[in-house]
Amino acid sequence: MNLYEVDGTKVDNANRTKGPKALVKKDRMQKGHGGESVYAIQDTFNISSKDSVAWLEMEKNTDYTICTDDAHDGMWKGTGFSFKKENNCIQLNSGNYVKSGKIWYVTNMGNVHTFNLLVGMKYVDLTTQEHLIGTDLHCLRTKSGNCVYKDPIRRVRIEKILAVDKYKVTDCEFVHALWDSIPVQKNKNLDDNNNFWIDKKMLMKKNEYCDAHDSAAIRVHLYHAFIYANVRSLRDGFKPVYSFKKTESMKRSFDKKDGSFNIDGTSFFANVAENIKVVIDENADGYRLPYYDEWMAFSRGGTGTYGEKNLNDSTRKSQYAWFGVQESDDFYSNLDKNKFVNKVTLKHSCGLWKQKSRPVGMLKSNDYGLYDVLGLVCERVMLPGKSLFHNEVSSCKGGFLTSSVDELNVRNHCDDDGFASKLYQGLRLVRQIK
Repeated sequence: MNLYEVDGTKVDNANRTKGPKALVKKDRMQKGHGGESVYAIQDTFNISSKDSVAWLEMEKNTDYTICTDDAHDGMWKGTGFSFKKENNCIQLNSGNYVKSGKIWYVTNMGNVHTFNLLVGMKYVDLTTQEHLIGTDLHCLRTKSGNCVYKDPIRRVRIEKILAVDKYKVTDCEFVHALWDSIPVQKNKNLDDNNNFWIDKKMLMKKNEYCDAHDSAAIRVHLYHAFIYANVRSLRDGFKPVYSFKKTESMKRSFDKKDGSFNIDGTSFFANVAENIKVVIDENADGYRLPYYDEWMAFSRGGTGTYGEKNLNDSTRKSQYAWFGVQESDDFYSNLDKNKFVNKVTLKHSCGLWKQKSRPVGMLKSNDYGLYDVLGLVCERVMLPGKSLFHNEVSSCKGGFLTSSVDELNVRNHCDDDGFASKLYQGLRLVRQIK
């Protein structure tokens, strides 16, 4: 366990009396699916030889021991993790990054036991129940004046099992993954967002320690979110989901033939915005942004931590989410919210303010074991091959650090039609297991 200040500062020998502390606790057990066992964070995993497949959830930068009751004379193999054998156990370190990997134990009789390792990720089985989806926030008026909702509230089954990032992607994870794409020095000819990430890189060293509770990344362009997902896929030995090519087309909606779409590409090296065609490989096993329905399902935590009955309970929300924070240099905090024009500006600002970030995982998780799903910074999601609200291919869900208690709910969305660079947005990746 680690001890942290409320503001996220880690407590050490030089800092013992700064103020109230927050104890980061570890989970233990979780129910699996289809005969598979899921073991949550703990220092030692004792696995029965009856479990042919097990999912082990780990934290970053932590030493673990994995033991099985029939591992005396067999052989251990692994990908993505180094380990050493000791009696009927192996010892390994989970490593510095959020990732997926596997360890196998093969008995003398040829029986194979598979240990799937999820570092900084949760095993989320969406198949066990129906999920509440939709918002009823936008409708189309027919000629008769009737309202037809584009995203009606409904209950659906989602036949997917996902590995989901336990925390929002952090500054350290993002910079390390895109290290070679980020210049080493600031440049006055670059825009503010490019220099923002150069500043971040200048404060780091390549492959240095990444704290699990680093600050959430808050200024991630959609194009860079796709690249980050691909880098993680390649790093862990999976097939990337996204591919790109330049295009002359200005079209920003989904292509009805192949599901592709165009966005503004951007570079950390120069103020260049090009039209980029993005193609999604539905058969790839790599990391990706969650789809709208998936996010709506796991954001509610299965049993409703963020359920409808709690949407206006500020005391309860404050246990799970950062919200209602006004920064001193926030331009929007000085606007008169009673004026109609300012209401419109605020509604469509989508995080274009000088907000700060906060360390992830400092508050309570929802019932899927996911932290900070609401508040702090919204999370980019992909729409299911069609625009739900306006003319967008993605939306950003969950609200911001500056959101009010009324704005902080699973219905809230921030849309990006591909033309505007709405940069104050974060992300959380998923990988489909089944």
